[in-house]
Amino acid sequence: MKKLPTNLKIFFMSIYLFSLVSMLAFGLKANLYIQNASYTKIVFFIFLIAFTESCTVAYRNISFSTSFAIQLASFILFGPLLTYIIILIGFSFRILKVNNGYKHIFNTPIYGTIFNQCILILPILYGNYVYMKFGGEYNINNFYKDLFPIAVFCLVVCVINTFLISTIFAISTKKNIIYSFISNIKLMSLNILVMAPFGIILAYVFNLYSYGGVIVILVPIILTKYTFSLYIKSKSQYVETVDVLMLAMEARDKYTQGHSKRVAEISSSIAKELKYNEWKIERLNMAALLHDVGKIGIDDQILNKPGKLTNEEFNIIKTHPLIGYNILKDIKNLENILPIVQYHHERYDGKGYPDGKRAEELSLDVFIVQLADSIDAMASDRLYRKAFTHDMIIEEVKKCSGTQFHPKVVEAYLKMSEKQL
Repeated sequence: MKKLPTNLKIFFMSIYLFSLVSMLAFGLKANLYIQNASYTKIVFFIFLIAFTESCTVAYRNISFSTSFAIQLASFILFGPLLTYIIILIGFSFRILKVNNGYKHIFNTPIYGTIFNQCILILPILYGNYVYMKFGGEYNINNFYKDLFPIAVFCLVVCVINTFLISTIFAISTKKNIIYSFISNIKLMSLNILVMAPFGIILAYVFNLYSYGGVIVILVPIILTKYTFSLYIKSKSQYVETVDVLMLAMEARDKYTQGHSKRVAEISSSIAKELKYNEWKIERLNMAALLHDVGKIGIDDQILNKPGKLTNEEFNIIKTHPLIGYNILKDIKNLENILPIVQYHHERYDGKGYPDGKRAEELSLDVFIVQLADSIDAMASDRLYRKAFTHDMIIEEVKKCSGTQFHPKVVEAYLKMSEKQL
């Protein structure tokens, strides 16, 4: 823990202390009801937790785990106290495959293991409290009456778990906690929404048919995990494709190295100001990273010419949006960004290229990347001029609003700039 940044150490220690206080408070005040359960049943559910946690699928800073179905079934069958025990022990025995090795309790820092256990237990603690407040009865034989308290329990678990994970992610990346939470809550909600019905069915089937029933219900749970895996693999390949194309593009044009990433950052910031959701921001980010990919098809002598381009050379440069479109059009999962790549040099007044389209013919996304592209170009040194100052860029953007740039996008950029001052 010595190597951790101070803010992370403080956060970890705060979670340890908060977890301890919460467990003591609920241990003294809450109804930690225990259903009748044999040692063999408890060991069996510990094994299920360890197994499903070992099959966790990671995407970004969120983990897709089928273990929530087991946690929920344990809660319904055995009550909160045994669920805590099952989760803590089961999680301790998980074995995750990481790259070419395996991660387990014996090669994981103790502070990390304790923290992970805390963020598993805290949502259950507070979820149980809310469950009781809404009249939960821990009665598997009459669980239909418990469906609403169970749904509220799942909601609380989802919100608290997402908040804790988003907080550590925000601290680690120095991003806004609220933005991290909003970004992650959709993915976490999807995980909970899919797993909760399996958890309820698992509890009901286990109560009727014991171990044999669990084996039957585990099949669709494992298939769901496999589906998540395919989705994550697809997303990862998508990102890798973008990275490779971007690197190939920047290797051709030494004057714009890093340009695409900066355009993506500016585009994302404008999109946030325009209240874009996470999925639209991700798509826009990908489009911005690839907006100049067509420069791969431009001759080096023209692309890296130190002096002023002739009219003929500039006309060749103007073909790069269409070249980019043709490069990307047959790549799976990139269909949605094609119009942005093809039209990012169009203008609000219809005097841009390649097709001279007017604003009403194009999406706002095109003009977000168009403005971000222009801003970074102005902010960068060129052989024929020095970079613009921030005030000069603001003045130029205002002057060209309604002609080159979309007024709504300009307004969002100006508001964003004011907040960053």
